[in-house]
Amino acid sequence: MRVLLVGVGGVGEAIAAIAKSRDWMTLMVLADYNLKRAEEVQKKLGDDKLFPVESIDASKQENIEAL
Repeated sequence: MRVLLVGVGGVGEAIAAIAKSRDWMTLMVLADYNLKRAEEVQKKLGDDKLFPVESIDASKQENIEAL
């Protein structure tokens, strides 16, 4: 399953960490307004192919749709 995770604060980071070991997980895009935060979480997870990062302003629906 491919997942777009919008927001990688404490809860988002925990979701990604739990999902990492699941067989159904094929890709989880870590999207956050703060790209540096997304990159930090990606580094902690240790897999930049499974967890690519994107910057997103989720207050605008068209940004979410584009991603």
